[in-house]
Amino acid sequence: MIHRRSFIGATAAGALAATMPGFAFATSGAGDVALEALLQRHAQAYFKRSPEEATSNDFDTGANAALRGMLDDRSMAARARDAVAIKQALNDLATIDRAALSPRAALDYDVAHFVYDTLDDLLGRYGYVDGNLRPSPYVVSQMNGAYYWLPDFIGTRHPIQSKADAEAWLSRLAALSVALDQETDRIRHDAGIGVIPPAFVIEKTIAQIKGLRDGPPLQSALIAPALVRIHAKGFGDYGARAEKVFQHRLVPALSRQIAALEKLAPKAVDTAGVWRLPDGEAYYAAAVRSNTTADIAPGELHKVGLAQCEALIAEIDQSLKAQGLSQGSVGARISALNKDARFRVSDDDAGRAKLLSLADGHLKAIIARLPKAFGNVSVDPIEVRRIPPAIESGAPGAFYSEGAKGQPGIYSLNLKNPGEHSTWRLPTLTHHEGVPGHHFQYSVLAHSPAMPQFRKMVRFSAYTEGWALYAQQVADELGIYENDPFGRIGYLQSELFRAARIVVDTGIHHQRWTKDQAVAWMVDNAGEQPIATDREVTRYAVYPGQACSFKVGANRIVAAREAARAAMGGKFDVRAFHDLVLQSGPVPLAVLEKAVSDWVKSA
Repeated sequence: MIHRRSFIGATAAGALAATMPGFAFATSGAGDVALEALLQRHAQAYFKRSPEEATSNDFDTGANAALRGMLDDRSMAARARDAVAIKQALNDLATIDRAALSPRAALDYDVAHFVYDTLDDLLGRYGYVDGNLRPSPYVVSQMNGAYYWLPDFIGTRHPIQSKADAEAWLSRLAALSVALDQETDRIRHDAGIGVIPPAFVIEKTIAQIKGLRDGPPLQSALIAPALVRIHAKGFGDYGARAEKVFQHRLVPALSRQIAALEKLAPKAVDTAGVWRLPDGEAYYAAAVRSNTTADIAPGELHKVGLAQCEALIAEIDQSLKAQGLSQGSVGARISALNKDARFRVSDDDAGRAKLLSLADGHLKAIIARLPKAFGNVSVDPIEVRRIPPAIESGAPGAFYSEGAKGQPGIYSLNLKNPGEHSTWRLPTLTHHEGVPGHHFQYSVLAHSPAMPQFRKMVRFSAYTEGWALYAQQVADELGIYENDPFGRIGYLQSELFRAARIVVDTGIHHQRWTKDQAVAWMVDNAGEQPIATDREVTRYAVYPGQACSFKVGANRIVAAREAARAAMGGKFDVRAFHDLVLQSGPVPLAVLEKAVSDWVKSA
């Protein structure tokens, strides 16, 4: 899972011209030029509305330097302005004649149209939607809100290259209080129309906000990393000023948000599904479409998930029997593997250190095999770290985040309970989050030809998460499990887990399963551990549809590959296919499939 609100590539676009002869062109027509200029205007207008994205895209310099000391406006009024801007963007796009565009420009047009059309829909609904087009009905939850996203952004990602940057950091720290209050206002507004998070979400969220409020300020993710960088640059001691801002502005704002959530708690229920919310079924259908970039009905998707689970369970059954494990259901045997002393680490810092070391070793092993499957094998530095303890309770088992400019990418493991990470599962998790998964995605894009600004901003879970899941299959195809049969069972179980996610996500939001029913189904059928599964299902409750994007995306990448192989025969080169998929950058899956089809024809 990519753990941030955006997928900001460093790059790719003319990359398609390098890998797809059909996309090469000597000169741009008038339509191409007009589209490029239009999308650039849209991007810059968005940066001016979103100082955080401006920073992520190096736009907060020169005439726009004031943005570096600001945060996004999270008020209801700002959301309304965003909705108006998106409608205008759709109108602007309609002035471009798509039929007159080059293939490359047509791809950009199609990406823009999908993004604008989806945002036009989602901004007309309650809740929140991020740059990955991942909607959440709840503005603040255990996985969302300024208190959750901004500590890392302010403390680590905020640039500190000058004294002015240090002052801008302090301004952003103070501005967090405004962002918190804006979201608190939206909590109250949405509750007024019947949108109240489940009780178990409110409980986790309050605990995490209290953790930020009550922890030592100078040791928090908001302040500590920035103070280290400021000190290293010789800009002086900002500790006392930062602590004053924290105590006098942030603590009261955090307390107000806690109070707003506590007031809702008596009205909350334990129903996980969004079907119980206003127009909930339509909300879920929209969430599935935005996350998967596919037009598939939730009921049909539920059937797809069940069928894939059945096939994977049969394959895992045979693999387990080959290792002498034949008694009990597949879920029971997987559960037994989780408890097997051969695959457990100690529940202490020594165990945590071992997991981090093993993950690093798995990265090195797969990187050595990349040339067999990729033409572009650029892998930027990556570090394996522990998820900060302050947010472990509500965080997933692992996630990837690209590093700050000039810094390595970060593969983070949830080590609150080291025993949750059985070592037979760890290789595949590492391939997903690191290489050839999310980190490799970023690395290839960073070393590809420059991409238009608009394309750097947009991202799609079905593409990013679909690739990372597909990357697990690539690792298997590269023979990484030749002498590791239990590691390969871990790969198959991970595939089963993602198929089970489809079943459970559609189960709670469409089939109206209870949370306990969903947890039990995943534990019984996918062999997941109860504590981790409870955390997973709580995540699905606040990000409906997002869990479906992994397997839907991977399925369609595999289908596109096999269609290309069948059409090209001996001319098919999997390295060229992989380079095309990665260098195309984030796109809706239908757009990617069209690009692959054009590549096949041009060959």
